[in-house]
Amino acid sequence: MSKGLRYDRDYIVGGPAGAPVTPNFRLSEYARPDGSVRVHRELVAAVQMVRNDLGQGVSIAGVVPRGASGRAIDGRFAWLKAASPSDLAASAARAVRDGWLAKAELRGDALYAEMPDPDNLPALAAERALDLAIAVTAAFETSGDPHLQVTGNFDGAGLSFGPLQVNLGTGTLQELFRRHTARDETRLRACFGVLWPEWQRMLKLPSRVQQVRWADALSRGARKAGFDPAWTAALQAVGRDPVFRTEMLGYAYDTYGRKLIVALSWLKGVRPVAIRNFRCLAALYDLCVQQGSLDRAHAAIRRRIEREDPRDQFALTRIAVEERGRAANPEWRADCISRRLCILEREPVRVLEAGQSAERDNPQLYLLRNAPVNQMERYLS
Repeated sequence: MSKGLRYDRDYIVGGPAGAPVTPNFRLSEYARPDGSVRVHRELVAAVQMVRNDLGQGVSIAGVVPRGASGRAIDGRFAWLKAASPSDLAASAARAVRDGWLAKAELRGDALYAEMPDPDNLPALAAERALDLAIAVTAAFETSGDPHLQVTGNFDGAGLSFGPLQVNLGTGTLQELFRRHTARDETRLRACFGVLWPEWQRMLKLPSRVQQVRWADALSRGARKAGFDPAWTAALQAVGRDPVFRTEMLGYAYDTYGRKLIVALSWLKGVRPVAIRNFRCLAALYDLCVQQGSLDRAHAAIRRRIEREDPRDQFALTRIAVEERGRAANPEWRADCISRRLCILEREPVRVLEAGQSAERDNPQLYLLRNAPVNQMERYLS
C-alpha cells in the first residue's frame, strides 16, 4: 500500500489520487462519481490477484450499484472489465476458489466482484500462506523477478541469489546448490556452461571466508552490489529453470518454514496466545529469513512479556519482532524492526534504533490478508 493513503479501519477513504493502492491500480480508479473513495483494502488486493492471474490489463468500471441486480455492499465490490470478458471471469473464478472473492459474476461485458465478509475472511491453507509469505519477503530482498536476482558482496555475504537471497556468508547458497545438484546435475551444469568447473572449485573451498573472498573479487560497482556479468547470466539461467524454481520453494519450506515453527513453539511456551493470523505469521517468517531465529532475544522477549502482559497475537508478535530486531548489529536494527512492523501494519513504519532510521516499504503488502491460517496447531503439537 502506498504512503499517504488514509484509512477508516480497513477501508481506504482518501489520499493522493495517483497513489498506487496495489502494483497495477491507483487510488483514482476506485473513486466514485463525486470523487470520494471508500474501498476495503481486501477488495483492492483481490482485484490485483485477478489481474495477476489474467496477465493483462483490467479496468475498474465502477464501484456503485447497477440497477437492482445483486446485493451491493459499500466499499466491498467493484465492476471489472478486460479485453476478454470470458478470460476475466475465469480468473475471477479462481480468486473465488482461493478465497480472495466471495462472488464473481459476469453481467454483460462487465464482471461483478464482491469480497468476503471482512470480519470472517476465509482461512488460508498453511502451504498457501507460506507461498504468500515467501513473496512478501522476496520483495524486501529484491526487485523484478525475484528468482533472477544476483547480488554482490555489498553486505559481506559474498554472493546472494534468488528470492530469499541465499548467500555464501551464511552457507545457505551452498546448501541450495547441493539440493539443485541432487535434483538434476546435468541440467544444472548446462546452466553454468564453461563456468561449471570454476563453480565446483569454489564450492569445495575449505571455508566460507574463502568463498566470500572469491565472490568479493567478482563483485562490481562502488558498493559491490553488482556481480560479474558472465556469472550473473549463469545464475539467472538457474533462476529461469522451472525445475530449480520449484526446488527453491521446497528449500524455503524446509529451511525457513521449520524455523518459523520453532519460533512459534517457543512463543507458545512463554505465552500461550495462539498466533494464527497471516500477518503475524508472515512477520515471523520474514524474521526467520533475515535473522534466523528468536534465540538471541529470548531473555529480552521474556522480560517484556512479563512487563506488558500481551493478550492478543498482534501484541505478542510485535514484542517478538521488536526485541529480536534490537538484538541485531546496531546498523541493521532499525531496518529489521521496520520490515517486520511494515508487515504487521501493512504500511511503512518509521523506526529509529541505535542512531539509525529506517522506513521499509514493500510492493507486495496487498498479499497480507487479515485472515487466519488453517492447521497451524498440527505443526505446534
